[in-house]
Amino acid sequence: MEEFNSRIRLSEAISWLRFLLIFFIIMLHCYSTVGLPGNHSMYFKILYPFSLWLGETGVPGFFFISGFLFFLSQKSYQKKLQTRFHTLLVPYLLWNAMLLGLYIIAFIAGHPQDINGKSIADYTFIDYLRAFWDRGSYDNGNFVPILCPFWYIRNLLIMSILSPLFLYIIKYVREVFILTVAIWWLITPHNAFISQTILFFSLGAYFSIQNKSPLDIFIRYRKMFIILCFSFAISDIAVHTIYTTPINLQIHRLALIFNIPTLFFLADYCCQKGFTSKLLPNAAFIVFSVHYPIVVIMRKVCVAKLSDASDIIHILFYFACVLMATGISLLFYIGIDKYLPRVKNILSGNR
Repeated sequence: MEEFNSRIRLSEAISWLRFLLIFFIIMLHCYSTVGLPGNHSMYFKILYPFSLWLGETGVPGFFFISGFLFFLSQKSYQKKLQTRFHTLLVPYLLWNAMLLGLYIIAFIAGHPQDINGKSIADYTFIDYLRAFWDRGSYDNGNFVPILCPFWYIRNLLIMSILSPLFLYIIKYVREVFILTVAIWWLITPHNAFISQTILFFSLGAYFSIQNKSPLDIFIRYRKMFIILCFSFAISDIAVHTIYTTPINLQIHRLALIFNIPTLFFLADYCCQKGFTSKLLPNAAFIVFSVHYPIVVIMRKVCVAKLSDASDIIHILFYFACVLMATGISLLFYIGIDKYLPRVKNILSGNR
């Protein structure tokens, strides 16, 4: 009975986290998609805790959950891939195709369209195919498809295909493998998409393969994880806003790791107190898929129209964009769920 209750609590916590992690990603993209020209130190310092400390926790958190759930399932490898075909590959192709279609329509309507430094007027058939993979630039492994946030979906598909290899490695090399990949991620500059993918997917997979509940482990060592989380959070924010050090990147990435247990505590607490919603977890995938173009348009308008505004004004508009992009994305989900449920099911992979 105790084990059953533990599984229920873990399942509820994961469901609760889905939308929160999406919200973090929106906070990141409202900061990173369109930069402000010139020096805006106050803008960066005030928004860093929201846009980067929390914002960059979203995708690692999803990889952790995805790795855990993939190996938790007792389905065969073939059945798991069949499921991912419907839940990941089909939406991946459709959403990227729709965005590419919008670029083409805008171009035909007389609006020049430039994608990653190349005009769509010069696109060849290979360029159109490549847009589903890396938009024309590999960027040391940090490549993204035409719908940028879907690099997560693409990498998750690759990890699913390679899962037998990771099952063997994690089962027999265990913590040594996790630690090795963690060091690789910590010392890799720039975005480090590949090492980030492998680390957090494998970290989540480790709990399933070793038949351990991450929530149980996190709760057992609650004080330690909370102390580590707040210590690295304070350090991360301080070294990026007050005093720069040569290891800013490593402090930041360690902070991201220790954010995950604390988010599980928060999710579990909210679930136990009844602070739950059916709408938000169900809407998470659609919101994730549709938010990026909305954010890009909003941020471009804000930067263009407020080029001479103060940092305070830009900060206020940043939060306005976060809330508006989230709200519009939710309204889009509610609309297609009510009026086009079959379309919604296809676009969300039947989530």
